[in-house]
Amino acid sequence: MKCKLLLAMNRTPDAADGRSLLPAGEIIEHPDAFRLVQIGCAEPADDECATSHGMTAEQLAAARHAYVRTAAGIWPEDFAAFDAGMMTGYSPDGSPIPGPNYVEPQEEDEEEPDDE
Repeated sequence: MKCKLLLAMNRTPDAADGRSLLPAGEIIEHPDAFRLVQIGCAEPADDECATSHGMTAEQLAAARHAYVRTAAGIWPEDFAAFDAGMMTGYSPDGSPIPGPNYVEPQEEDEEEPDDE
């Protein structure tokens, strides 16, 4: 059974071939390759894997989206901002990294209260 990685994936240091990182597009052949499809980091690369994952197209899309969001380390309270493209992740100090749809907040002018 085969799947193809959608994103680069780290491996354990004891990998038999010595590679610690598998690139996106790498074909994985393993009896449980369908599990990588189920968690959203791969797509089926053969008919056996395509029939083994047991998910609908919508479920696969949701799993892929959740995997990307999780891989970026996005906190649940920031899911909406990430999904809207307003942020792509976090800087080392924990502040959001602006995304392609980020809009700088407008400073509000302090208005004097009406004297009526």
